[in-house]
Amino acid sequence: MRTTVILLAAASLAAVAAPALAADRLNDAQFVRANRCLGLTEAKALGEADTAALKSLIKIQRQGRHISTDERADNARTDAKRQATRAEGDAKAALIDERDGACKSLTQS
Repeated sequence: MRTTVILLAAASLAAVAAPALAADRLNDAQFVRANRCLGLTEAKALGEADTAALKSLIKIQRQGRHISTDERADNARTDAKRQATRAEGDAKAALIDERDGACKSLTQS
């Protein structure tokens, strides 16, 4: 009887904890977006920015991704760096706003 109660309690706890753990996982689109943000953060043309938080997030989130998602993420990072290098004026300001706004929110949640 006691074993049954313990097993039921453990199953209930696992059922509640599983969705909470799953919520921490970025979906593929968010993962690709995080890599774009890393590209913007690494782009010297946009000024100095700290890359540590994004690199850590991406390292953790990369595990278990399909290779095609990794390729899309790598392309997004490369494209963002290229876009930042070529940007001038309002386009450059928009990229800096993206990096300092939407991208920072990824690491603060």
